Amino acid sequence: MMTKLLKLRVALASLPLLGSAMAATSVTYDFESSTSGDLFGGGGVSGWSQDTANPTAFGKTIPLAYISTTNFGGGSSNAAHLGTQFANTADNSDTTLTGDLSSVNFANYLTASFSLAILDNSADSFEGRDGFSVALRNAAGQQAATIGFTPTVGVNESWDIRVGTNGSTSPTSLQVLGLSSYNFKIVATEISTSFSFGPGDLSTGNVGILNTAPITSLNTVNSIVFGHDPLADAGTSSHTLAFDDINVQNVPEPSSSLLMVLCAGLMAIRRRR
Repeated sequence: MMTKLLKLRVALASLPLLGSAMAATSVTYDFESSTSGDLFGGGGVSGWSQDTANPTAFGKTIPLAYISTTNFGGGSSNAAHLGTQFANTADNSDTTLTGDLSSVNFANYLTASFSLAILDNSADSFEGRDGFSVALRNAAGQQAATIGFTPTVGVNESWDIRVGTNGSTSPTSLQVLGLSSYNFKIVATEISTSFSFGPGDLSTGNVGILNTAPITSLNTVNSIVFGHDPLADAGTSSHTLAFDDINVQNVPEPSSSLLMVLCAGLMAIRRRR
């Protein structure tokens, strides 16, 4: 027995390349390199693109998405804003912001986390309500994992949550409230995809939303997309989706990493016999 344990220790010690291959690979967007007032349109925020042109009026650009300081509960910092606080397009079309993740090969594991809040100026008279979404998108332009927010029927400052994978979503029994901040997390493997969120650190007090189907071709995920869906008539809403502290990585949880190393070590021992 001692001989077998010694062989296992030697095998694990002889796998430095495995540790290097599992080194943390991630993309982080906290927008601190931007300045409050920077616009996403025209490549104004590094790593991001906006699909809809900003409208203009009286010779000025009216932003659909921009950087502004926001307090998600831990102090004010730069954050992204998307919505109709200042204006929407004349045809009331959707606007999406795309963050580049192409530098990461997710292989068979992905975790994505971000802070999010739906803001509304309670002092204005706009009563229309819009929808928003967050999605991981693959190289074919398809939504691999999606979280959708649609206005709750009969409740003015509440949005129902929908989640799903591979372009399909299902309703949940959960909501987010306006003017409240949340942390969301998506964990995807070859076996399943899980969604969770909470009002603070997701290690405590998080709410599981749904475990659902695995993402097809997980290794082709190359972007994260935040969308604004103007459900209300043009000029009747002023909702803004604020988001920050985006971190997307391909590193498994510590327990999963250890299991992979142990399995590799056992396989090495078996080959040596």
